[in-house]
Amino acid sequence: MLKRVFSFQVAFLIIIGNVLAVSDSSSQLLPDTFNLKNAQHYISYSANLVNNGELDKAKMVIELGLNKASEEKNDYLNANLGYYLADYYYYKQEYDSAHQLYFKVLPLFENLADTLMLAKTLNSIGLIYSFEQNNEKTLQYYLQEVELLNNIKKRSYKLDIEKMVLLTNIINVYGDTKQHEEVLLMAKEAIALAHEINDSVRLGSVLNTVALAQKNLGQIEQSLATFLEASRLFVALKDEFRNSFIINNIGGIFEMDNRNLDSALYYYTKALAGFEQNDYDWGISQAKLGVASVSSKKGNYKIAEQNYQEIIDLSKEHRFNQVLAMAYQGYAQMEYQKANYKKAYELNSLYQVTTDSLFNAEKQKNQTELETKYKIVQKENEINLLKNEKLSQDIKLEKANLQHFASIILLIFLLIVIYFYVIYYNRKRRANQVLLDKNKQIEQQNIQLTTMNEHIQLMNKDLQTSKLELIKANSSKDKFFSILAHDLRNPFHHILGHSQLLALKYDKLNIEERKQYADEIHNSCEQVNRLLDNLLEWSRTQSQSIEFRPQKLLVNDIINETIDLLLKTATKKSILISNKIDQEITVFADTEMLATIIRNITNNAIKFTPAGGNITIDANLLKNKLQIIIEDNGVGIKKSNINKLFKLHSNIKTRGTNDERGTGLGLAICKEFIDLHQGKIWVESEVNVGSKFYVELPYRNIT
Repeated sequence: MLKRVFSFQVAFLIIIGNVLAVSDSSSQLLPDTFNLKNAQHYISYSANLVNNGELDKAKMVIELGLNKASEEKNDYLNANLGYYLADYYYYKQEYDSAHQLYFKVLPLFENLADTLMLAKTLNSIGLIYSFEQNNEKTLQYYLQEVELLNNIKKRSYKLDIEKMVLLTNIINVYGDTKQHEEVLLMAKEAIALAHEINDSVRLGSVLNTVALAQKNLGQIEQSLATFLEASRLFVALKDEFRNSFIINNIGGIFEMDNRNLDSALYYYTKALAGFEQNDYDWGISQAKLGVASVSSKKGNYKIAEQNYQEIIDLSKEHRFNQVLAMAYQGYAQMEYQKANYKKAYELNSLYQVTTDSLFNAEKQKNQTELETKYKIVQKENEINLLKNEKLSQDIKLEKANLQHFASIILLIFLLIVIYFYVIYYNRKRRANQVLLDKNKQIEQQNIQLTTMNEHIQLMNKDLQTSKLELIKANSSKDKFFSILAHDLRNPFHHILGHSQLLALKYDKLNIEERKQYADEIHNSCEQVNRLLDNLLEWSRTQSQSIEFRPQKLLVNDIINETIDLLLKTATKKSILISNKIDQEITVFADTEMLATIIRNITNNAIKFTPAGGNITIDANLLKNKLQIIIEDNGVGIKKSNINKLFKLHSNIKTRGTNDERGTGLGLAICKEFIDLHQGKIWVESEVNVGSKFYVELPYRNIT
């Protein structure tokens, strides 16, 4: 059983402590040649059972051996059996238990000076972090193992095998994170070691990763040569499955040059046969993508269409969403080449939907990564607490030993008093002095323990603070992603789609259809412009880079400027905007912010007021405050949505009476600006009757 492709078994965790007594029936699992008194028999037999997949049987033997190790206080047996018990948890897919346990194996192997097992444990730690997609932690432990192995002066075959496994894992991490230069640098040592120990399997794996790095760096000829070298290795090993990956990559190299399409098709077809022989659906989908792409380029549309359709069916069945997106994209391009624009447009739409789904999956993945990193911090803090508890127990044990020692001294002292009264006085004085010194030491240790507990409490408070900051940062990230992924992408899709249709079918369209497409493009551009303006204003408030400069202003001037700015939009819908505010009324506010507030609310009123409607802007003077009222006779707002209007994450984006699109940011920006003024904003609304928006700001008269 392998924990990872191209790598030998790596042990990872260990548990030390109380082991439940195992019934006598467990010994019946052991062969007649098994020596119950020989620790090495337990270790070897447990390793074989775990490696052969006999996990339940292995666990019983391991527990039997751990019981023996506990009775005999045999650290060597305890550590090694714990190693294979960790393997048991891994193969049972109880990864969380394994992650908690492996931290306890390191000190055991360090104390035993067992370099090989210590190296395997470090490799296992890195492997656990790689499963959690924490590449930083993964490389930290891998590189720590590299340093350990490089410091060993006396080499052995087992240590060389372990180092080869480690180098392969590091190269794979660099490849996964697209650090192509690091792949090439690390591969030199790995390739040399693989030749030295004659490890052809891992050599082929390393060469494959190197070839991919060379391809990504634009070194096409070197990449092809490296792929061919890897393929020769697996052909010699008669490993058709691994060779299928290599020759599929070779097909990709040849496809890059249209002069080599026949060679590309040959390798793709050969890879497909290898994957089908091993019933490996993911590989089949990859090879068919290559066959379909090359067939399309060669003009064999029927073969290409058949393969694309098979890929789509296979991807839907196994949820290969990334492959599905690539199939839709290639299929759409082929239909476009055939001048079948309608079908090309439909396939391209399916491609867009699939990529949106992948984007959401990636977003959820990032969220999961943040949660995983937070759990890792929690685990490390728990480990620190366990260490502190152990220190506390050691101090208590030392205190008990001191008390026991004092009792013995006192007993000896009493016996001597009976026989030697003269010596009694002097010895009593010395014993009391010793007792005082010991008590002082105990008091000092108690003070240190108290200080340590206080430090732990401070650490817990810091952890809570970090948690809140993480939640806040994640919330802000989600806001930006939500805006960019949906509000910005959708209008650009409209712009691209309609402009493409306008370019392709311009001569076939009549004047009304051309104007319709041009209007759609213009409206989408206006929406993008409004989104960018609002996004800029909101980001400035969040980064605190906007300057707040309040001053005494004539409200009527701000209102008139806003009406002039929005007059064209209102005129299109035959909406009348009335300004009823007294010309002498003033307010204490920032000019740009107040203009933005009035403009956003009035623009919303226009959007949700039907043609021929009315919008009225009025004001009330209150004690030290000015209340501005913007009223419309539009469609109104549901009561369930009123409390969500001024929150960015509410995602309320209702279209206007003429299908106008909003950004979802306008009212949130208004709320931010009004908060800076220490004012208030609220709304009163009734569906199909209209809405009243109230803005309350500080008021001062101009003297």
